[in-house]
Amino acid sequence: MARLRFRFWWVFLAPIPFMALAFSEKWMPALFGEAAYARFVSAGGMTIAGVVLTIGIAAVIIIPFIKPMLSFFGGGPTARRIRKHGRPARGTVLAIGENSGGGVVTVNNQPYLNLQVRVEDGYQAPYDVSFDTIIPRSLVPQFQPGAVIPVKVDPEDPQKVVIDWS
Repeated sequence: MARLRFRFWWVFLAPIPFMALAFSEKWMPALFGEAAYARFVSAGGMTIAGVVLTIGIAAVIIIPFIKPMLSFFGGGPTARRIRKHGRPARGTVLAIGENSGGGVVTVNNQPYLNLQVRVEDGYQAPYDVSFDTIIPRSLVPQFQPGAVIPVKVDPEDPQKVVIDWS
């Protein structure tokens, strides 16, 4: 799994130096003025300044999208923590439908769906939660309303639930 995460970050970070080299000639004069641009070029610092500027711009653009994307790649650190340390519970599927963002989304040809589940964990009265998850296409028939599935509940926040695939 660690290898998958390395490849994931590499895909997003690898183009940054190349973007800096390709576009810094346009950004530097516009942001810092022609005089500063001329000084950077003559001092040989153009590449360093361009890389720093590009990393800053890329961080502002990419970081807000990282958390939602993590749900496609194993659920991110929160889901992994819940799978490892969460309380086992029983979930009864109430409804299955499009993801909470709307529309039909597939990841590697597997549907990204919203599940509404009634959770019974033995610690409190049964309660309903709704969460988005990837369900293997071959298992979708098993997730019809009324089906009972194993879930894990976050001990810190019982509204955070993940399917226990183990």
